[in-house]
Amino acid sequence: MTKEQEQLHELHVRFKELQGKRHAGALTEDEERELVRISEDMQERSLNAIVSKALEQDKSGEDIEAAKRFLEGAMRAIDTRMEVPLEERATTLSTNVEPAQPKVIQDIVQPLEAELIHTKVGLKMQDGVVGQPVWPVLAGVTATIAGEDVALSDQSIDLSKISAKSERVGVYVPVTSQAINSTNKNLRNIVLSRLGKAVGKALNFALFAKTAPAAPNNGIGSILATPYAAPIAGSWSNTVKPTFTEIVGIETEVLDRDVEVDESAAYFVHPTTYGLLKSTPIEKGNPEMLLKDGYMNGYRVVSTTFMPHDAILFGVLSYAVLAHHGSGDRLHAQYDGVRDHVKFTLNGDYSLTVLRNEAFACLKRKA
Repeated sequence: MTKEQEQLHELHVRFKELQGKRHAGALTEDEERELVRISEDMQERSLNAIVSKALEQDKSGEDIEAAKRFLEGAMRAIDTRMEVPLEERATTLSTNVEPAQPKVIQDIVQPLEAELIHTKVGLKMQDGVVGQPVWPVLAGVTATIAGEDVALSDQSIDLSKISAKSERVGVYVPVTSQAINSTNKNLRNIVLSRLGKAVGKALNFALFAKTAPAAPNNGIGSILATPYAAPIAGSWSNTVKPTFTEIVGIETEVLDRDVEVDESAAYFVHPTTYGLLKSTPIEKGNPEMLLKDGYMNGYRVVSTTFMPHDAILFGVLSYAVLAHHGSGDRLHAQYDGVRDHVKFTLNGDYSLTVLRNEAFACLKRKA
């Protein structure tokens, strides 16, 4: 093992130790700062390794001019010690012309969408949204069966509306000056890919937040917050495994609210819970497990570390609309003399609107 590998191993060990203390709520302020520093260090080391590996690769059909401008911008940030804009996304007010989308944004959206939980259930992020989209919410109307010459009772239609409000999502990727000086056109692809993945992770984190975001910064909602605060009754605990009746009960909770189920309906669990369900029989003496071949109770099961350990969520994800708004994307480079690296920072506007909280239900493990 090289010295670099030993250092990286030590960082990983310490990182996992601090993460464990954070989950247990026992992290001090100094340890919180240490965790941030280690996270940044690990990210930088990982990226530099990818850059070094990519130096020998030549991707056919790549936009060489765009890659050249990107690298020149990074070098200008180092030379001038100033913030240098790299590429921005333009918009148009015309309804007949799509917003102009520079290649940089296209290259970020692809790794972003690959990271999203929405993509895993067949949904796409709405891209290029202009203005503030509004969705009508139509309440149910009951038909009346009446005899001849009997007046029908009035039925009112409630047409309330839900508006999307975008929030700025900002991420950055640090790259050392040494890596920039030695790299070629691959730098652009690597940085944009990492930025896209980082945005995807931030949106996934918000999607499964246990508490709803507070106003005014509540444009990126959570599908878990409401059902997590009022879970269905169950016996699942540290010593008692979930039952098939409880798993079906989560689905039933949603169906009882007249929610239309589509292909995006799924269970969402943490990998630890996923393993538990795979090893739990449907009933005592039955060789069939609750979760088999990625499905449970006839629905897909999505395993993600963004879900908490103590919850099993069922929901119809098409009722959570994720949008990338058409203006405001800004990518720039800023040199950091203390660490001798360039921060490539992306700022974009996103919204995650939960149209119906009734479309989601949760079983929560007892403490």
